[in-house]
Amino acid sequence: MTQTMQKPPNTAQMQPQYKITEQDKKRVQRIAEAWKAYDGELEAPLKKTEEGIDPNVMSNQCQPIVEAGVNFLFGRELEISLETDTSQDGQAPQKRKSKRKKVSPEQDYIDKIWGEKETRVPLLQDLAMNGAMARNAFLKIVPTDDTFRLVVIDPSTVYMDHAPQDCETTTLYCIQFSKTETIDGRPAQVFYREEIWAQLPEIIPGQITSNTPTSWTIQYWTQVGAMNMEPKIGSWVPAGEPIVWPYKFAPLFKCKNLPRPNEAWGTADLVSNLIGMNKALNVEQSCTQLNLILYGHPFLYAPGMGEGNIRYQPGYIMQLPLPENKIEAVNIHSEIANGIAFADEIRSNMDEQSGVPGVAVGRVKAMPRGQMSGIAIGLFFMSLIKKTDKKRCLYGKLIIDVTRALLELNHMNSDVSITLAWQDALPHDDLAAVQAAVLKGQVGISKTTRQRELGYDPEEELELSQTEEEQKVEQQLKEQQAMMAAQGVQPGQQQQQAESPFMVRGQ
Repeated sequence: MTQTMQKPPNTAQMQPQYKITEQDKKRVQRIAEAWKAYDGELEAPLKKTEEGIDPNVMSNQCQPIVEAGVNFLFGRELEISLETDTSQDGQAPQKRKSKRKKVSPEQDYIDKIWGEKETRVPLLQDLAMNGAMARNAFLKIVPTDDTFRLVVIDPSTVYMDHAPQDCETTTLYCIQFSKTETIDGRPAQVFYREEIWAQLPEIIPGQITSNTPTSWTIQYWTQVGAMNMEPKIGSWVPAGEPIVWPYKFAPLFKCKNLPRPNEAWGTADLVSNLIGMNKALNVEQSCTQLNLILYGHPFLYAPGMGEGNIRYQPGYIMQLPLPENKIEAVNIHSEIANGIAFADEIRSNMDEQSGVPGVAVGRVKAMPRGQMSGIAIGLFFMSLIKKTDKKRCLYGKLIIDVTRALLELNHMNSDVSITLAWQDALPHDDLAAVQAAVLKGQVGISKTTRQRELGYDPEEELELSQTEEEQKVEQQLKEQQAMMAAQGVQPGQQQQQAESPFMVRGQ
């Protein structure tokens, strides 16, 4: 099928293509509300009392839900492994079996771009947190002077357009944000926009046209506007000439946080009903607190005292005017126990809706008692395990696509097999896990797979083992030389005697 790449339009004489819709604005508003709930900035349900006492009890149940999901997905190091190219003798590709730098330049390059554990894990956690709050996660490849770097993009600034009848094929990305700057000594709101749109094959009548882009075009825009005002349509100024990105993939990569069919946006972890239940929990706890403030102490009275007041304070002995006067208390029936039970029920409902059990967020009441088997622990975390498995497929594809794109950008072979070594996030008994690993080895499971299941990096362990063996050999050699020196034997003499094929008979 003949494909012809369209020429990029003259953006100096036109305005941006994408128009932000009301649905986009609602999505951005929901993201902002989710971040407020994550930061614990929900509105207090009750007012202060006349005495100035604040009865509100603000519990943040949204942040632990998001944190638990991120920790289970990217809480441990994720190894990205490549297979080497086919060797010159035509043999099949071989996976790395020794140190990285001696086997695969592609692997060294990918490890450099993704960074070490201290860089890679926080980057992926930021990516997963954005997805948990905003339904989709975005990662951008940004060229630098001599290499590329990976940047996590705020989903609230990203807008997308897709091919007709194919919501999974994105044809345009729009990144727009604003910041307050000082222009001519006055504060002004400056808007920035970046559009990345696909160059699709030319439509030929009578032929089936593919939706796969042949290349992409990048254009930057700016606009200076009034404070707290939306940018005006038709007032964008192009910042430079359009840039041609001559690859089938865009420099911006996306993935859904959780599956959602028939839409370009996935499902977030922190949805509206969870935020609503957190608000209801705050109401219940605050009302319980107010109940304790108002009725948590006895109301005293003394019959026969008329309108006199009883002075009641700690450490003070009350004296009544007449000997026959007695102090009595009003019995008030409160619903404190029912309120506490209802608050626990709200937390339980949040666990079910979020798929994050209370034991995963450290709730003491949900902690199991006694020793538990691995199957029992798995049942406790079953909902979170299934949720994490879904995310691994979605985020894993993004990581593989980005890795393959980095190889192509560096003029390396991108047609390689890429494997992600996910580690088990569940707590386990080390003794039982090691015993299981030994048994797996007896049935043919590779040593590399077993080390990954135990949470170790096979390459690091191999390098450490080689270093330890070298140190051991060196130490043995030093001890042998010291023993020879103590016996008065020169090293050269002993070597000559060992290598001589003749026996010398002593006299």
